[in-house]
Amino acid sequence: MSMSHSAEQCEPNLVPILDMVFQLITFFMLVINFKAVDVDKNLVLPVVGAADPSDQGDQGDLLVLNVRSDGSVQVRGAIQPSIDLFLRGESRAVAVLRDVKPDQPLPVTAVLRVDRKVAFETLMKIVDTCKANRFSKIDFVVVRKKDDINP
Repeated sequence: MSMSHSAEQCEPNLVPILDMVFQLITFFMLVINFKAVDVDKNLVLPVVGAADPSDQGDQGDLLVLNVRSDGSVQVRGAIQPSIDLFLRGESRAVAVLRDVKPDQPLPVTAVLRVDRKVAFETLMKIVDTCKANRFSKIDFVVVRKKDDINP
């Protein structure tokens, strides 16, 4: 009894490779940094000599408010016509999503990136609006003056 060997064709199984590629694409889509849209690169930040870094410990989520030189506020790449209405809506959304009681502050830090030409009164109105809408944690972004740089 002799066995004849027929020519077998071997084709690679592409399913595991395609599955791995799909998982890699999904992974990179999940870890991509969408925070770049939060930062307005056109702002000229104030230079402060005695600025200390904020405590980066338990900050929670960040809400970046870019205050332009004309006093307008840009959030997530869009100019907000009324910062009070925007913060009121944002406050309600965070309170519902995080199940925060009305008497508790929100677990979100408002980060103010303010152009150095903005009037102090305008800045204080925005800070007061943040506080009125339960954003009690407020940080400012400034440029630290280096000792070797002349003012």
